[in-house]
Amino acid sequence: MFKKLKRLVVLFIGCLLPTWAVAFVPPFQIQVDSAWQGAKTTDIQAVLDSTAATIAPYIGNRRLDPILVKNEDKGPISLYERDAKGEYIVVLDVKGNYWSQLAYQFSHETCHLLSNYDLAPSNYSHQQWFEESLCEAFSLFSLSKLADQWEVNPPYASWQDYAPELRHYLADMQKEEQRSLAPNLATWYEQNKTTLEADPYAKDRTLNKKMSSHLLKIFAAQPETWAAINYLNLGDDSKDKSMAKYLKDWYENTPENLRAPVKEIQQQLGVKG
Repeated sequence: MFKKLKRLVVLFIGCLLPTWAVAFVPPFQIQVDSAWQGAKTTDIQAVLDSTAATIAPYIGNRRLDPILVKNEDKGPISLYERDAKGEYIVVLDVKGNYWSQLAYQFSHETCHLLSNYDLAPSNYSHQQWFEESLCEAFSLFSLSKLADQWEVNPPYASWQDYAPELRHYLADMQKEEQRSLAPNLATWYEQNKTTLEADPYAKDRTLNKKMSSHLLKIFAAQPETWAAINYLNLGDDSKDKSMAKYLKDWYENTPENLRAPVKEIQQQLGVKG
């Protein structure tokens, strides 16, 4: 029942505002915990707000409850429990003014919030690996768009020089061997399916990173369809925890104009919906 109600809320929010309004309305409120290590909280706030504003055009008209961002060694992670005010709690593990790492981690965790991660906690679906891979892809996409934004309109004029650093950080990650494309994604998935379903972070996330490269390429064709992440994990509870059911639920809960990447993912994985 809760999943059905949340699905209705997501659908309603998607119709609430016209597309042109997205650029002018912050998608969510972010509060930075005062106990931040090695950087001014005002600067941290500026990076996070800028990241949120940059991804706003690609998440439809989705709104989230306020987010409290903490700085602790146990991050990065989005906690299932909320604080006393009902805020999401996102923990990032960034020390100092490493803006690239900060934006990368925050956009990844934001993707989890957008994908309704709290409806499928603790690998309940056995497909959490896919959400992890999707959010990894989204964080790389976000970092690229943030670099574009900072070239012309950084939070502070003096930060314009950081734009190339954002690109270098992204380029260095994309050069990693574990991010190379699999020759045949369906074969790769069949070989690793059992491992992925048992542990969404298996092999030190190397499998997530490879899958994320394929997802990034799929969404690159139609960046506006990133808004499909809003409809993940909305399927009804079922004994069927297969990838076929997981993707079928995603496809059916997603508006028709955003379904293309979901269908492409099904086809490339060799999973029939």
